[in-house]
Amino acid sequence: MHIARPASSDAVDPPGHDNPSSRPVSLHAIVTTVNVLAEQGIAAAEVLAGSGLPPERLLEPARLINHHQELTVFDTARRLSQDDALGLRLGHAMHTSNYGILGYTMLVSPTLRVALETAIRFPLLLASYFTLRLEERGKDACLLAEHYRYREDLLCFNAEMCLSSMWTIARDCMGVRWSPKAVHMSFAPPAHAGLYPAIFGQAGSFDMAENALLFPAKWLDRPQPLADAVSFHMALEQCQRQQQQWASSHGSALVARVLRLMQSDPVRFARLDELTATLHMSERTLRRKLSALGTSFQALLDQARHQQALHLLQESSLSIGMIAERLGFAESASFRHAFARWTGKRPSDLRR
Repeated sequence: MHIARPASSDAVDPPGHDNPSSRPVSLHAIVTTVNVLAEQGIAAAEVLAGSGLPPERLLEPARLINHHQELTVFDTARRLSQDDALGLRLGHAMHTSNYGILGYTMLVSPTLRVALETAIRFPLLLASYFTLRLEERGKDACLLAEHYRYREDLLCFNAEMCLSSMWTIARDCMGVRWSPKAVHMSFAPPAHAGLYPAIFGQAGSFDMAENALLFPAKWLDRPQPLADAVSFHMALEQCQRQQQQWASSHGSALVARVLRLMQSDPVRFARLDELTATLHMSERTLRRKLSALGTSFQALLDQARHQQALHLLQESSLSIGMIAERLGFAESASFRHAFARWTGKRPSDLRR
């Protein structure tokens, strides 16, 4: 049974509130898993056994499941295939098209930096089991996969799937088959370590302090071949709406309330202590609840500021400095830097 890839989703099986395994996720990775195992003659019903997902459910493009169901499928698939490198292979098969509107947004982003920052900004749509972070170390850029909070027996599987998928996406975005300078993994060398050069174009380094991809930082700001400013901004707005819808479908109005507060007074609620005082909860509790919903204080603040910035730049005659002040930035340069990180453009570009 070969399943067509699902489109974006808006229905969800009921999950719990604060358990990260209950986060909503689309069917993309499961469909890829079913298709990869079908090539070995393994039926979809066998792969899905125990997940609560009948094969016909995969034909419903508007269906969301949760990470617990997805992990069950991954574990079953690994057992049925008897392939310890399955995580590597699945990630290698996960292209930008497997990520719906987020994948399209990354593909038409102006630069690889903006594409990766966009993925990091929408963790529910990316559906990673890690928190991703992009940093620069001298002449190198480093994409780190951190804070794994799921099944320990699937750590290697998920780390390999995450980084191999992100590298496939990076290649899709740049339109060339390039290789990282290094692939760092925090676990011991697996029996299939010899497959890393075929997947990444680079051997893996194991027992490291991090799970990360290192590559030349100069690639971050190279224009992407399919970059399109109009399509990017339209797609980015859809990502924002879908992230909010998925968070709401997860059973919590917290994200919507936080965004409303931030939009009502960006200066006041750019301070975490002001936000938590209004919500009557501790900073630690808010961070935990937002993390369980697949987001963070900074991600929501960026989202609220970005939406307000677009509105003020396009609908008002306020100066860039006044807009920066209204959004809670200490100086115009900080606003310009943040806007470039969100969009790959300068604020003044929207007024030309």
